Amino acid sequence: MSMFAELFALASNATLTLIVSADAGSGQMTVSVIPKPKDDSGEAALRQPLCLTATPQEFDAGFLDALRDYREVRTSLADQAAATKEVLEAAQSASLKKASEATSKAGRPTTAAAKPVSRVAEGEASAALPSGAGGTVAAASEPQSQDLFG
Repeated sequence: MSMFAELFALASNATLTLIVSADAGSGQMTVSVIPKPKDDSGEAALRQPLCLTATPQEFDAGFLDALRDYREVRTSLADQAAATKEVLEAAQSASLKKASEATSKAGRPTTAAAKPVSRVAEGEASAALPSGAGGTVAAASEPQSQDLFG
């Protein structure tokens, strides 16, 4: 594959900015390939530039391989980001469905009817109890309260 074929493959998913600078004193040059993803997935790694500094001869020998490796890793990251997004969206959908079902169940009337509790009037209870037990009737007919925290 040629350098421009690699650039084309990389540019299929991102707009590329190429910056080339040279330092005549050291005989080296710096090439930066800066991608801007077309579908901004929010994944910072997909915007990571490729910046290489080498001699022109080193670029002739290895730039194509470096560009190919960069594109493959970047593609792998994009695939991973897309897969993660799909998993998160599926989990969110399932969570919303569960919440909706729970809400609809909570809104339904219960099938068991509550039985009314009848209270015996204090006077009637005293009459029904054996003599001498009248002192406990008021306590028995009043609701018992318990101190749950003490």
